[in-house]
Order: sequence, then structure tokens, then C-alpha cells
Amino acid sequence: MTVAFQSISSDPCYNYESLDRPWRANNESGDNICDEHFSWNGWYRLFYFGMDIRMSETCVSSYSCNTYISLWLNDPHPQIEDGVVTRDICGGYWAGCCGHKSKPIRVKACPGNYYVYELVNQGVCSGYCTDVNTISQVVSTVSPDTFTGSSITLITDYDPCNNHNIVDNYWRSTLNYWSSYGYISGHDDTRVEWDGWYRLFINGSSAQMPEWCVSYMACGSYSSLWLGDSHPRLEDGVVTREIYGSHNGQCSRYRSDPIQVKACPGNYYVYKFTRPTLQIPAPVYCAVPFSTPSVDPCYNYTSLDESWRATDNSYYKNYMCDYNVEWNGWYRMFNNGENAQMPESCVNQGMCGTHDPLWLNGSHPQLEDGVVTRQVCASSWEGCCTYTSHPIRVKACPGDYYVYELVKPVFCGAYCTEPTTDPCYGYNTLGESWRDIRQSHYHEYDDTLVEWSGWYRLYLNGESAQLSEWCVSNAECGGETALYLNGSHPTLEDGVVTRKVVGTNLWGSDSSDQCGAYSSSSIRVKACPGDYYVYEFVKPIISAPRPMYCAGSPLYNELQKSNLEVMKA
Repeated sequence: MTVAFQSISSDPCYNYESLDRPWRANNESGDNICDEHFSWNGWYRLFYFGMDIRMSETCVSSYSCNTYISLWLNDPHPQIEDGVVTRDICGGYWAGCCGHKSKPIRVKACPGNYYVYELVNQGVCSGYCTDVNTISQVVSTVSPDTFTGSSITLITDYDPCNNHNIVDNYWRSTLNYWSSYGYISGHDDTRVEWDGWYRLFINGSSAQMPEWCVSYMACGSYSSLWLGDSHPRLEDGVVTREIYGSHNGQCSRYRSDPIQVKACPGNYYVYKFTRPTLQIPAPVYCAVPFSTPSVDPCYNYTSLDESWRATDNSYYKNYMCDYNVEWNGWYRMFNNGENAQMPESCVNQGMCGTHDPLWLNGSHPQLEDGVVTRQVCASSWEGCCTYTSHPIRVKACPGDYYVYELVKPVFCGAYCTEPTTDPCYGYNTLGESWRDIRQSHYHEYDDTLVEWSGWYRLYLNGESAQLSEWCVSNAECGGETALYLNGSHPTLEDGVVTRKVVGTNLWGSDSSDQCGAYSSSSIRVKACPGDYYVYEFVKPIISAPRPMYCAGSPLYNELQKSNLEVMKA
């Protein structure tokens, strides 16, 4: 084999990059890291936790040094008087110690009893190995690390929220996953000269670190680093957060040094990144989008109505695969035309028309939460969340539905749907005549004795009715404490809302003292197509004597409201 070497313009003994990678040692194993993905450029000096170490001169078996083909020097290291020499490289392989013949490299012995190596890309999944038997204390270090890793502008005197460095690397995205997109750039944050505080971007858009397990071999390298707790609030100031690294299905296989985080006005975060722990193979800080959509996805979505996605579909013949779908933007889920949503709990393997069903590992947001990010779990034969796919963004919308920013999964799975139980079409009826607010005689009914369960629609004499929105006399509705809604009913677009319930006191000296004297448990209310309401009744507080939910006809309620407006005028 012949290779062409470049001429050396300066002495590599004083112009090298430090390569401190303890995971390259010949007593390490477990990963298949490929040096072909790294951008080798020039000469390197090898270290082991700050101590000198050399390439191995003896056979290294395959799968050692956290790689597939283990590379070692097939000749002794040179002497100082030899100058720059060329050495053959052997690859420990299943076929034997030198089962794979690799490209030669150049080596030089340097004053101070250390060596420098001109490492090159071998073009196969292999890795340069170091020999733990050659570890020695450093006598002198004459060359600093020269690699900066990414375009980072350093600022030395700053308030972190207003003056920070920018890290904008598209490859830090959790979507950058080797099996899905076919590229790993071999980045390594232990090679970056971190200094101060940083704000994350992805292609110019605001980003943040993920707060959940990120798949192994995502974010442009091998060990994906993520935040071990939630981000702080503005009032929390600077907080310290643990950093974890993923390995295969093990979310917290590695633990790096903690970092500081701060929430900033303007809805973004800054991080005081530090050099990750050296024993983690090629670690990188991951990023996920953290920006508000330019158009409200509640009104700009694609409908996704595919019945095979249902959690009760166990179709085994031809598994569906969302990995093959070109996802683009936001989606609203349906099932045969009915509103649906992603499940929030484990789905059995083989359901949803796929092999590995995808479900939401966290609750859906509320309207006031806006756009949130949620982890996606995949069910497999090993467990409910053995594997995680890329996180997605979710938003709750007026009208009691959700939209999802779906992305290509890491593997051949499919997003599941389950029907949303719409209380407008699944309710109990409540039609006792004595709940009428026009009934002034006294009865000893008591709604604290009722076993309330689910949603209810009110009727009076077979006609639709509703809770009163204003004061009801104490002895009406068949009980002792008349309960009514402390606020207006919602509109259709409001979806499900929570309303306070209050009661009238029997012993008030006048009507103003009686109204709202008792505060009962709040209930949820929804307006339904067809001009009626449903209520999620709960047991009233027992401090109110014989409380009763009161019903009135819509026409009567409107008359009462009109009379009230006249009295106010």
C-alpha cells in the first residue's frame, strides 16, 4: 500500500492537538465508535486523564477501545534521532490480530519522552487504541488544544442574560440521528474550549437543552447529553443542573459535570457549559427547538385520520412505519372523523398497526401552557419506554383538542391515537323536577350523598336546563343550600372550563348576605353543539348544609338575566 504524505511545515512536537480520550484505552469496551466519522487534521498527542499515553504496539482484540476494529502500531515507536517515521497500522478483527490492514501513519518521538501521531481517516469503522501500560506523568506540555469545535464568539465581561456567547449548530438537534438521517459528524464537546455562558440556536431559531432522555448517537455524535431536571423560572435565578449521557437504551449511562442554567426575559435560557467528563465517548450537548410558531397551529394544521393508529388495533400482517412518512408541520388527530389524541400511558407492543407504538410520556398541556415539548416513548418487548424517539411539540387548542408537531421517528414505529371522550356526547342525565329554581318548598335532599361520576346534562320536565348564573334563594331546588354558578357559562370555542360554585345562606339578614355565602367545590363545564351545557359535578363541600345543584330553563335564565340588567340600570 502506498500513501501520499504532506510535507511538514513546522515541528509537530510543538504543533499538535491534545487528544485526551480515556475511552480509547485497550482495557475499555462497549461502544462501536468509528474514527472514520471524525475530521482528522494533522498531528496529535495522546493523553489519559492528563497523563501521557501511547498507541499500543501489541495485538488489540476487536471490540476493544470502544470500537469495532481496534487499531494498533505494527512496529515499535521511533527514537528521537529517527525523526518522523512511517508505521503500518493493524486492525484487530475477527480474522485475527492483524485481520484488517489499515493505512499507515507518521509518528515522531519528542523531547520530554512523548510521541506525536499524524492520524488519518481509515475509511472503515475502526478506532485508534491506546495502551494503559504506557501511562506516565506529563513532564511538560508545550502545546495547548487548538480545536474550537464551532463558531463561538467569546465575551469575557457580562451579565449572562444580556451578554452571552452564541452556539448555533444544526447538528446539535435531537433530530440528527444516524439511523434516520444517515450522518454523524463525529463532533466532540470535550474538544471545545468552553468559556462562560451560552445561548443555543438551531439554524437561527431559539433552542434549549432537552429535559428528557435523548437517543444514543443523536445530536451529531455518540453520547447525547441532556438536562437531568427541568429548566428554571425567571424568579429562580441561576441554578445548577445535572447532565446525563445516553448509551443504547440506557438513558443515564453516563453522568457529566453539572452546569449552571438561567432563565432570561424574552423566553430563552443561557447555560454555563463546561468541558464534559472525559470518560464519556464523544459527548455533545443536545438542543431542541424552543421558539413560538409564527402561525397559530390551532388553526393551521393537517388532519390525520387513519383508523389503524388506534390503540385497540392489533393488526400484525403489514406493520405501518412512520419513519417512511414525510412529516411537515402540525397535525390534529382524528379517528373515523371523531376527535382523538395521543395516549399518555403505555401502549402494548404490536398495537396501533405497528411493531413499536409511540405514545406521549407526559400529560397534555393546558390552554394557558401554550406550546410545550413532550418526550415520545416506544413500547417494545423489553418494556413500555425502553426506547425513546424524537421529542415533539404539542399545543392545547380552544374547542378541547390538541395539535402535534410530528417528526420522523428514530425507528419503524407509528404514532398512536385514542378517542377523546367528548362529554358533549357521553354524559349522564339529571332531570329531577325538584332541582327547579322556581320550586320554593323545602325538601331534605342533599347532593353530598350522591356518588357523582363523570359528566351530566340537566333537564327539567324533559326540556334542556342549565345551572343558574346568579343568586338563588336558599330554600329552593329541594335542599337547604342552593348552589349556582359563580360566573358565566363558556362558549363553544372555550372548550372545557373550570367554574366556581357558590351557595346561598339560609340565615343571612338580607339577600345580599345570603348570596354566595358558601363556596363549594369548583366544577368543569363545557358548551356543546345544539345549545346546551354539560357539567362535571363533584360532591359539594360538607360545610354547606344540604347543598343542591339548581337547574333552570334557558328561557327562564335569560329572563332573570334581563331583569337583573334592568335593576342595575
